[in-house]
Amino acid sequence: MDSPPARFHFFDDPASCSTGDSLIVQIPAGIVNKHELLAVLAKGLDFPDYFGWNWDAFDECLRDLSWIDDSRRIVLFHEDVPFEPHSEERSIYLEILREAIAASVAEQSYELIVIFPTASQAEIGD
Repeated sequence: MDSPPARFHFFDDPASCSTGDSLIVQIPAGIVNKHELLAVLAKGLDFPDYFGWNWDAFDECLRDLSWIDDSRRIVLFHEDVPFEPHSEERSIYLEILREAIAASVAEQSYELIVIFPTASQAEIGD
C-alpha cells in the first residue's frame, strides 16, 4: 500500500505543531534570494561545515539531520513563501521540501513538518 503524499501544513502559529522535543526554525518573510534562505536554514538547522550552499547540498543535509540529537520533530515555519511566485527557485525549494518530508516519513528517524501561513495555501496548491 502506498503511503499518503507528503503535505505541507498551513497554520499561522508554529506552536500548533510544537511539542517539547521540537526544533522550530522560523523562516522570515520577504526572502527572495537563495543564499539568504539557505543561510537562515543552515543556521537554524546547524548544518555541518561542509554544507555546499547549493540546492543539492541543501537537499542532502535536509534528508540527513543526524547531527540534531535532541529533536525528533523538526518544524520549518515560514512567515511567507520564499521567492517570487512561479519562479524556478520557488519550485525547486518546494520540491526539495516535499521530497524531504516524504523521506522523513519513510525513514522514521525524525519528523519533518513544513508550515506556511494559512493565506498561502492557494498559492502553493498543496
